Amino acid sequence: MTDDPMVRRSGELLEAEVDGELVGLNVVTGTCYGFNGTATAVWRRLDQPKSVSELRDSLIEEFEVEPDVCERELRELLDQLEKDGLVELQRTAA
Repeated sequence: MTDDPMVRRSGELLEAEVDGELVGLNVVTGTCYGFNGTATAVWRRLDQPKSVSELRDSLIEEFEVEPDVCERELRELLDQLEKDGLVELQRTAA
């Protein structure tokens, strides 16, 4: 993989766990988020910045998922979280 950005949380969420899934409120925008189990697992792992490959590898260890499927779905989630201002992806210059 050539594109392996570092991912860090950039938004502040008030968080609560409900039935093993995260519910978050962005106090700045007033937006409420409901994370499924996988998104909750990703968010929890981002307590410290991690590369996409680190996130992918740890998810593969926890869940039964093919590496290419995991990476594709992880990147889709991270793109959405970035669009919503909850994470920053620090991409390296090519």
